[in-house]
Amino acid sequence: TVRLWDVTDPRGARAAGSPLTGHSEAVVSLTYSRDGRTLASGGNDSTVRLWNVGDPSDAVPIGQSMSPNAKTGNFLAFSPSTHMLGVSSGSDTIRLWNLDVDVAIRRICATTRGVLTPRKWHEYLPRLSYDPPCGTS
Repeated sequence: TVRLWDVTDPRGARAAGSPLTGHSEAVVSLTYSRDGRTLASGGNDSTVRLWNVGDPSDAVPIGQSMSPNAKTGNFLAFSPSTHMLGVSSGSDTIRLWNLDVDVAIRRICATTRGVLTPRKWHEYLPRLSYDPPCGTS
């Protein structure tokens, strides 16, 4: 669990919103993006979670948790552009996560073009009209 605090008045710090829950084990690292709108949390459950904290009184998770395949807690750092998140578990590996959705979509579409044919679409999504997310091949 992560708790955000309003420390505008250090003599009277108060909780801002509800606790951020989702990790199944202790949270061991936190980092804010440069713009202060995104918080990354790393836990002993081998996951990293992103939170939209633009409104600290109504912070919400961003997407699903990420698993960097680490067995221990994570060390986290955003790039200055906030499009990349570096994750290390204290082992000999650092994983870089690209957080730019448009880049991710272009990469997925470039590597999977032509995979979702009309036949496959109707096999797996029979109730939906054919509308592949990356256009037609």
